[in-house]
Amino acid sequence: MKKEQRKVTITGSGEIHKLERFIEEICDFYNINNEYFGNILLATTESANILLAINENREKGKITIAFERTPKGLVFHIRVSDHASHKEKSDELLENEIRKHKLSKEIFIIRALTDEITIAVDGKTIQLVFYVSSINYEKSLQRINKLKEYFSKTIAIKQKSDEGKH
Repeated sequence: MKKEQRKVTITGSGEIHKLERFIEEICDFYNINNEYFGNILLATTESANILLAINENREKGKITIAFERTPKGLVFHIRVSDHASHKEKSDELLENEIRKHKLSKEIFIIRALTDEITIAVDGKTIQLVFYVSSINYEKSLQRINKLKEYFSKTIAIKQKSDEGKH
């Protein structure tokens, strides 16, 4: 099976529109409905914003968002790709920020919207997984329930009485 992969790189919060367009194109290609599209968009932009905020004081820091379609679903790898020399400081920065509850709201939102989230130990990568097979399953259940509801309705039919014809 050939894997579908795409990438986009942003250099700051001013380029977040590139990420939004990237996600929109992917969701259009895979016919992802608006509700699920909203979850994917918000979770990935929040993840990118977290990594951008933590690395904003670095020079030439970039965030690369890689997309991969796997049997599991849609997978987004949001990664800091820079050449800064503050390695030991940055390795623990994300973890420290989460512990201090500065990012607790953002992490909660991301966890609520994704099916799986993995934050790398070095604090430079966030991986988001969205199961899309359940979307079609939910739609088919809704259709089955509507059909059952339709066929279980009793329709009262009034018949003309034969008394008036004599």
